[in-house]
Amino acid sequence: MSSIASGYLSWSTDVTQKKTLPQLLGTRLQRRRQRCPSEPQLKETVIQFLRHHQNLGDLLLEVNGSMSKCLARYGNPEHPIANSAGKGAFIASVLQEQALQMDLPVGLLAARASMEEVQQIMQQGTMPKRAVVLDSGQRRMFACLLQSMQELLSSNMLSRLQFIEEIWKAKELPTLEIVWRLHKEGIVSLEELLASNLDGSAVVGWLFTDLCLLCLGTEEEHQHEEVQRQILLDIVTVLVRNGFQNLNLVESNPKVQHLMQICFTVLGKMIPWLLDNVRNEGEKEDSAGQKTTLVWLDMFDVTLFHGAISLDSLKQFFYHTLTQVLTYNPVLEASDAIRRQGEWCFAKTKPLLVTLYRKLFVLFSAEEVITHFQQVLESHEVNWQYVLSSASTLLVCQPESQNYLKELLTKLLINSFENYELESIITAFLLARQAALEGPPVFISYAEWFKNSFGSASGYHASSKKSLIFLLKFLTDLVPFETAQYLKVHILYPPYVASKYRVMLLEYISLAKTRLSDLQVSIEELGLYEDLSTANAPPQPQCQAMQDVERAILIFENSGKIPSSVMEASIFRRPYYLTRFLPALLTPRLLPPVQDSRMFFIDSLKKADKIPENLYASYIHSCEREKQRLFEADISMSEEMQHPMEPLRVLTTALEELSNVVTEPSDTGVVSAQIAVIFGQLKTMVGTDDDCTAMDKPIQLETAVHELAPVELEVRDLLLKSFCQTFITATKFSPPQRQGEWASLFVKMLCGHRKLLNAVLTRVLHLITHQGSSLADVHILGLAAFTVHLHILQLMLLPVNSTGHLAESAGQEGLLFAEYLNQFLICRTGELLTFYMRFCTAAVAYAISLSPSPSIDIIKHSVPSGFIRKLQYVVPRLIPEARQDQETVMEPMWHNLVDLHLNWRTAVLSQFKHHTFKELMKMKEFQLTFHEWLMSELAVQPDKDLLSDLDRQDYQHWACYQLYLPCPLSEGGCGGDLETACRIIINALMDFHKRANVQYCKESECSEVSSLNRSCYESITCRLQEMVFDLEKVWTKALNKSSSLGNGHFLLDVFQERVASLELSNLSKKLECQIELQVFIRILVVLPPSLLFKTHKDRLMTTLECEAFFHFTNTELRNDCSKEFVIPFGVTLHFFRGLLNTCVESEEPDCVVADILNIARTRCPLLLLSAAFWWLRLEPVLITQWKRLTDDPLPRELQRMVDNQCWANRLLSGKTECSPPDVPWIVSAFLYFTLKRKVGLAILRTIMRKICAENELVSVLCFSLVDLISSLLKPKDSATLTVALKTCADVVSVLEEQKKSWLNIFSVANKDCGSHQILYSILSDMELKLLPVAFYSLIPGLDPMLLSSIIKRSDFLSVAVILYTAMVKLFLDGEDTFLVSNQCDSQSSKQPDPLGLITRGRQFLLRTILDCPAQTCSQNQLQAAWKDIDPELKAALGHHLNICSGDVLYPEPAML
Repeated sequence: MSSIASGYLSWSTDVTQKKTLPQLLGTRLQRRRQRCPSEPQLKETVIQFLRHHQNLGDLLLEVNGSMSKCLARYGNPEHPIANSAGKGAFIASVLQEQALQMDLPVGLLAARASMEEVQQIMQQGTMPKRAVVLDSGQRRMFACLLQSMQELLSSNMLSRLQFIEEIWKAKELPTLEIVWRLHKEGIVSLEELLASNLDGSAVVGWLFTDLCLLCLGTEEEHQHEEVQRQILLDIVTVLVRNGFQNLNLVESNPKVQHLMQICFTVLGKMIPWLLDNVRNEGEKEDSAGQKTTLVWLDMFDVTLFHGAISLDSLKQFFYHTLTQVLTYNPVLEASDAIRRQGEWCFAKTKPLLVTLYRKLFVLFSAEEVITHFQQVLESHEVNWQYVLSSASTLLVCQPESQNYLKELLTKLLINSFENYELESIITAFLLARQAALEGPPVFISYAEWFKNSFGSASGYHASSKKSLIFLLKFLTDLVPFETAQYLKVHILYPPYVASKYRVMLLEYISLAKTRLSDLQVSIEELGLYEDLSTANAPPQPQCQAMQDVERAILIFENSGKIPSSVMEASIFRRPYYLTRFLPALLTPRLLPPVQDSRMFFIDSLKKADKIPENLYASYIHSCEREKQRLFEADISMSEEMQHPMEPLRVLTTALEELSNVVTEPSDTGVVSAQIAVIFGQLKTMVGTDDDCTAMDKPIQLETAVHELAPVELEVRDLLLKSFCQTFITATKFSPPQRQGEWASLFVKMLCGHRKLLNAVLTRVLHLITHQGSSLADVHILGLAAFTVHLHILQLMLLPVNSTGHLAESAGQEGLLFAEYLNQFLICRTGELLTFYMRFCTAAVAYAISLSPSPSIDIIKHSVPSGFIRKLQYVVPRLIPEARQDQETVMEPMWHNLVDLHLNWRTAVLSQFKHHTFKELMKMKEFQLTFHEWLMSELAVQPDKDLLSDLDRQDYQHWACYQLYLPCPLSEGGCGGDLETACRIIINALMDFHKRANVQYCKESECSEVSSLNRSCYESITCRLQEMVFDLEKVWTKALNKSSSLGNGHFLLDVFQERVASLELSNLSKKLECQIELQVFIRILVVLPPSLLFKTHKDRLMTTLECEAFFHFTNTELRNDCSKEFVIPFGVTLHFFRGLLNTCVESEEPDCVVADILNIARTRCPLLLLSAAFWWLRLEPVLITQWKRLTDDPLPRELQRMVDNQCWANRLLSGKTECSPPDVPWIVSAFLYFTLKRKVGLAILRTIMRKICAENELVSVLCFSLVDLISSLLKPKDSATLTVALKTCADVVSVLEEQKKSWLNIFSVANKDCGSHQILYSILSDMELKLLPVAFYSLIPGLDPMLLSSIIKRSDFLSVAVILYTAMVKLFLDGEDTFLVSNQCDSQSSKQPDPLGLITRGRQFLLRTILDCPAQTCSQNQLQAAWKDIDPELKAALGHHLNICSGDVLYPEPAML
């Protein structure tokens, strides 16, 4: 460079002077020598030039002309500029020379020069304020500076420590990007930089400020976003790695301890900054704060630190952060938390805070988090808002934490009552309430938790008086801060208190009621059947009252009585009853043409004086106005039914988002969080008056869905639709066992909204039972999955009784929803059979596929047993191939149902042959028994069956003879025994007959009710007859081979077993027994009559036995309420036909008939009495049958009956003959029935006077008394009772004329040993009880002359007093209810009023006592009879007896 300059000067001089050619030629050689100096001279020249013109900073930046390439290739070690050998030496020489001139170390000079250049670069930025990142120009310049510094470091020309000192001495500290680049290029590590400054507070302040600015970003954020993220990640990595080191290493090195303190402090300051930003979320319109917060939240993504930080350090950092969150700004008192914790549930927690919680929970198990919670709560003052909101997030996002929370609550309560520590019990109550806020999918309701903890003698507080006082004192202190719902729980489910401490509890309840009054919530407005919720404010009284009304009507339908809760409310809770319950019950409506249950209930309340007259009149008037308004209405009232659509759109969006997140089943937390969002939105949209009912409490489906608001109906349909769509979406991506917990959480979430749950379940029930045939395959699959999850959740519903009503019993357990649904899956038609097969197949396949284990013991808990049994009935019926033994299938069954071309027949058969399905069928609870098969088959309507008559017969034969007859008893079959099969069929026929007759039928559903005319009752009866005939053949062969008993009365045994299983302690059971009897008689008469007899073969003699049928007649048929005097004609004919059929097989038929009928005369007189009654119809049938069986004359006992009938006919025709040689009461029966049937009883007195035998006359009186009692029990009209009274009076008159003894017929006390024992055995127990009523209905009304004659009888007074006492006892025992007629109004007939009858009987006795003759019996004999009668009558009797004995003065009473 020096030679160039010299030449330039020489050339300038020459051109200014004119020289000659020789001069020019002479200097040429000299110039050539000047242009070629030596190399040392040239170097010296260059150095001298740079010394006068150098700039060290520019030198560091411009060591090469290709600066753009330097930036473009920054970081590439292969670039030529990085391998330039000369530039490093050049810079080093310059630094050394300047250092020598300035008398400074080279390293210090280089450090100062580098830092000065850093300052200049920072000052050249285009950003108006301090920025933590560089702009593009600054970044290019700093890239070159970094390269130079790297070269200086490599040549030991730059001191790292002196450079760090220069950094801290600088007026303005470098920005984070500069520090980061220095750290990344290995020039100055961040650890060295932070540890070098002993002023830790200054370092913390600088780094914290720049970190906040870094999170805030720049105006051109999109250009620097990646750099900003990388800077923050690397710095946080350094801070975490050094801030959470091993304590042993830290304590041994003060420098490391200093660094650790700085990093720890900086990270600690970031959490309050973060929480302040979260708190301000939503307060500003712009999203800058939210973006800033999200940048720092991203640093809690554990995947970013993989390999950079040890797991222990990362856990310590997360623990520390969680502790800081829980303890940040603890200004809220526990009282504030009690009041406001409803605002801190998961759905209401700010999303950024939820994100922070979820990121912090990732590294830990639920148990670790709960344990850390406990440690923080025990050792720090906490911010209850963050504690409770984080607990909600943990419970929602990690469902397994529920059990650990319960354990924590247990520990807290135990500790609080052992040490009487107030903080522990406060913490327990707050955590329990917070968990309950998230609903049943997450935790039990607060009411259930409180009952479980304190509601029994085993509660935490029940160990001592001090513990009880501690609890009540705590609850009392809570009262000023409590919301109404918690106070309701404490009042309605109070803690268990021993009786001697009851006063303390009452004091608390009084205080709680006062607090409720201050909150303007009356305890009187609590619903009769209210289910308390801890999630929200108290329910609206009007809504609760409507639910109470519906529940009360259901109970009234079932029991026929006003519920006791309603009666109690009308007395003890009158304000609620008058102001809430009655207005809800008497809401104006369009009254139905036929009274429904509500109207019957209203009428019952009115009759009980529980509805004021003016209120009832107003209700009727309002209903009329409602009818008029509806009549005049133009169209619908759709405009009045408008509802807010915006919340519905929000719910729709949330449900759609759920459908998106279920495609990633591994991320359970996301699904749980989305379910919680849906849960919160539902609480906002739908009334939450009954949300948090205990999960294990049975619920009842409310059929009054039309009373739901329009928005609630839309929400119901939307939820069901969304579940099905989400299920199909999830199924496309993965099979059931890999779909995660979304479906289970969805169903649990629904259980938190009991009102919506009722609506959804009712809708599911309606879809499956009424619209099943119209459902698409996707709907069937979705509904099946929904039902399975309800089954797994063990959701209980109140069972349905035989009438279709909900069973209402205090001890009644609920049914699982799947079993509840199975009650309605009655296979009546072919369409229903097909649909039920598809639905049950889908449900079973899903349940089996859902199980996480192939173990059958685990699978069985997921599969509804009713569906398995339903498939065992339907599949062989519709698919004949299934009736044959099939090979076992092992392939998964679910893939057959998600095929694009779904073939149900193939899918059903494949499942039916599947190994798991076969294993389930072997288990007892999944077996379809013969009885269950019969009940299902009986319900099929032949006219709507898919099978023809022949196909149905083939199927029934296969099921009866091939499937169930050889099947062992332990598996629900018959064990190869025909008699067992017959017993099962008879039981099934009776059960179905009863169900068909008593089935509850609403007017709109009558067409769907099974009836005997539209069922397979006849075909199953044919199967029974076939088996009975086969059984008779077996008995016949057995009798011929052996002399032992050949057959048995299994038919009657079936009835006796059924009756024995009934508890006949109340009227309803007795009526049920009567129904059983009527059904059994219908079956009895269609089977071979020989079943009534047992055959014995003793050597050469064959005998018959009929004791079982005689017993059946004397006990059951005799007391049959429906019988008219005698047993039915069909049973009577059945007996005699069986007798004739069986006797012809013996050696002497006539003797066999005689033996049986002679036994019947004494042991079963009702049978022969019935024969006398029906003889005109029996005679031709029996004679014809006998002639066909044998040529022998008619058996003499039957001929005797023929003679009795002929004698009665001749007597009526005016011929007087001696009575036939038969027992008197049989002869009298033929006469009485013939007279009654042919000419009436008006001439009975005339006919009776022709009979002189006392027994015959008394028998006729007995028959007439039976007619009188029948008229009293079932009055048809007033003339019937009049005729009956006159008939009895005529018979009594004839008996008195002939001086016959007849009063002893009323002596029921001697019925087992008296002279009229046979006659008593004819009467039913009720007729015997009513003999006193007949006596006092008859005797006082007799002719005075006749009555005078009767009174003079020596035994009259004793009989009258005993009967009067019996009648009074009958009334006191409540038996007068049998006198109430259901067919005739008592005021329009002469049916005696029970109380009036007793009064008249008493007056009659008082009048006639003095007219009675002296008694042959003493006072002691009558004392037992008169001890319970009224004093006046007793005194009159005593006076009369004393007069008769000659002692007119009463003895003085003993004073001592």
